[in-house]
Amino acid sequence: MSSPSVRCALVAWSCTLFLAGCSVGLPIRPSAPEQLPVGQGPAFPVTDSIINLPIRADLMPFLTAANDERSIPKKFDQWGDYIKTSKGADYKYYAERDDFSMNPSAPPSSASSPEHALLRDWWKGVDRAANVFVSAALRYKIGAKPHSGSAGGSLQCGEGGEWPRRAMLNGGIAVDITPNYGVSASVTGAAVNPIDPCAIGIADLDVAMDVHSKLADVARGGLKNASTHINTISVKSQVEDAWNALRDPIQLNPDTWFLLNVDKVGHRGFSGAGHIVDDVIQLRANPVIVYGAEPPSAAAALPELGSQLAGEGFRVVADAQLAYDELSKLLAERLRGKRISRDDETIVIVNASIFGNGGNQVVIRIDFRGDAKGYAYFVGRPQLNVLTQTIYIGNLHYDHETARLLQNSAEWLYQSNFREFIAAETVLGVTAATTHVRKLLAPVLNRRLSQTIMMEGQMTSVQGIGVFADVNALSVRAIAEGSLNLRGVGGL
Repeated sequence: MSSPSVRCALVAWSCTLFLAGCSVGLPIRPSAPEQLPVGQGPAFPVTDSIINLPIRADLMPFLTAANDERSIPKKFDQWGDYIKTSKGADYKYYAERDDFSMNPSAPPSSASSPEHALLRDWWKGVDRAANVFVSAALRYKIGAKPHSGSAGGSLQCGEGGEWPRRAMLNGGIAVDITPNYGVSASVTGAAVNPIDPCAIGIADLDVAMDVHSKLADVARGGLKNASTHINTISVKSQVEDAWNALRDPIQLNPDTWFLLNVDKVGHRGFSGAGHIVDDVIQLRANPVIVYGAEPPSAAAALPELGSQLAGEGFRVVADAQLAYDELSKLLAERLRGKRISRDDETIVIVNASIFGNGGNQVVIRIDFRGDAKGYAYFVGRPQLNVLTQTIYIGNLHYDHETARLLQNSAEWLYQSNFREFIAAETVLGVTAATTHVRKLLAPVLNRRLSQTIMMEGQMTSVQGIGVFADVNALSVRAIAEGSLNLRGVGGL
């Protein structure tokens, strides 16, 4: 049997262990933060996009009419009878033209021969507003009677042993589309531009210039008559097919829909070489991806055509959900085993989770053991770093109940870098959300919308632009950027 002194020592040692045990692993078990009212996510931003629809018009009926001698003669015969001017000068001329052909709107910019120099300047006398140009090779001769008081010089050119003088008969047509989608045409001018100079001056009259003016007047009137064939063309059915196809929601998943939200139509203007001219119809859209039941089709009828729309490119805004369960797993894997110490006391993190709490607020729960044990709640609002494409929790702080318990039972932990550490480590990537948006859009951007319209597009980038804490998931707002074009099935 032990002595009384030994028994006293054992009792004292046991009490010391008991007291020490009471000071290790103080329980911290706050109640969960009070849930806030469910908040509404931010409204979708306006992201104007341009959807392009190439169209084509065949101007061959106009060219055929212009080459018809009933519109513009192929021979201008004023050689048999002299023309008498008001000043008493007498002259005559004869000219022949070849068929008109259509030319590109941009003539060659460098050349050395007279022919090429002419092509470089061939629009002289034609309003540069024209976007369709026609030209025909011209050969002519001019004769004049001597006149008293004449300044001298040659009174004929292109006659006798000389070669006929050469020139180009040029005309310009401005082709546009009316607000009601009809093609319109107006003659912007006609001119004779000589290749071989012809200088005849009598009675203060530049005869060659007067002849050129008369030939241009005839050509201008003929081109005006021929352009009526352009005014019968309409592209309304092409544009209306595209408009109607874009008004309907496109199903991506059973509860996911792609809305293009088209609201305005413009065009870039005709261009081209030859009798086929091209234009691009622009449809302005505000594309979004929405979830839930099928939304109604847009009811708006095709609006009037406007001028070229501002902006370019195609952008789609969508919200992608990051499940809190998955985020909790990632956070737990990152934090499990991490230590927080102050002076001689330490805790070890054993688990972590994150969940929504309403009001665009998230709650992070950290379970720990060590010189204090239990769990702590942190609250804050998610924010997106657009440059790094990561989510962090702004203004992360202890919830009220957690702060009270730590201050009363584990002051050392409250004064440690616990909160700062959790704030620094709770950084979440948005790759899963942007990948989800990319997978949703990739198939739908290249598909047939109707019997007449095919959609062809590509995405060049997808990135997060915002974040919102729903109660059931963390909602990442992403924007996909690229291009989107339409084409007619069978050729529009």
